[in-house]
Amino acid sequence: MTEIAIESPFTAAGFGGAYRSTRSRRPGEVNLKSCGLLHPSAAEFHAATLRRIDPIEILTYPVLAETYALVARQLGVDADLLVLTPGSDPGLGLLLRAFPRAERIVLHTPNFGGWSKFARIAGRTLDQVLPAESGEFRLADLTERMRQGAPAFVVVTQPHSYTGQVHAAAELEELAEEVGRHGSLLVLDTAYLAFTEGGEELVRGVVGRPHVVRVNSFSKSHGLSGARIAALALHPERAGHVFDLDPEAPVSGVALALLRAALAEPELFATIQADVRRLRGVFATLIEDSMPGWRARPSGGNFVAFDVPEPATAAGAYEYLNEHAIITRDLSGLPGMPAAVRIAIGDEPTVHRVADLLTTWRRGRSL
Repeated sequence: MTEIAIESPFTAAGFGGAYRSTRSRRPGEVNLKSCGLLHPSAAEFHAATLRRIDPIEILTYPVLAETYALVARQLGVDADLLVLTPGSDPGLGLLLRAFPRAERIVLHTPNFGGWSKFARIAGRTLDQVLPAESGEFRLADLTERMRQGAPAFVVVTQPHSYTGQVHAAAELEELAEEVGRHGSLLVLDTAYLAFTEGGEELVRGVVGRPHVVRVNSFSKSHGLSGARIAALALHPERAGHVFDLDPEAPVSGVALALLRAALAEPELFATIQADVRRLRGVFATLIEDSMPGWRARPSGGNFVAFDVPEPATAAGAYEYLNEHAIITRDLSGLPGMPAAVRIAIGDEPTVHRVADLLTTWRRGRSL
């Protein structure tokens, strides 16, 4: 009998299993690289929720109506604008399939790595825009690049996922107007917006327009990274194109139950998010005071990016923290970041532990 070779369509492109997860976790490890919500109050809340989840959420297929109503209230939009997805990554993949006319992905670099992945899978051009000489990102640069070619997905992360930079509402509204005139689609990634004071007011003026899509993960804002749940907010006519791809089928009933419980306690999570903002300021001050030459970038996320004196400083600090089971991100060499590290905000003891470890490392280097 002759065997029939079945090859992946991606083999020729050289994917080579690049997207297989290789994550691991050491005992006692604290992951301050992925920027999860490592707040004790969130942990306690989810532990209690898991103990009381009705088994019907596992035994039967999910029912989504109640979750849609809560998400609509949370994001300040009509439920008709929403599409629930099992995390923001699948949501982005759905957008590329639903709107094939957009041939390019115009975005600032560095940016969320998922865009590079989806561009490769979908055969789209990744059109990357560098930061200004100051290291800041300008939305006008996205507009200029967009105008140079075919319709595109124009991506803005608000706040930026590497630096924490926040764009003003007027800037976003001007960009949205230009994107609409060009026949492109503005994709607004708001994964970290809950940690920006007054953040919802910055995006409210553009969400719901026919050429704007908001991608909102609940991984960071509500501590649901492991649950994998997100929402797209887009004009109902656009949402129909996404629903044609059956986006809700993979959504987990347990994830929905966890999200419903969290969204039903807005005051609790607003308090948690405010505490993260407080700790972000405490941490930035601690590091700048104890680490000469380290400068904290203004951040609207649950992390702080520090510009440091040289790449060797960033690499040494990263390695020392890693040896002590603290995982961070060395950003050195990325556009606009010649020497930098990004460190997420954990709970208060972790904030002080990281600051103490870095101080010990600095003193050891100076001996």
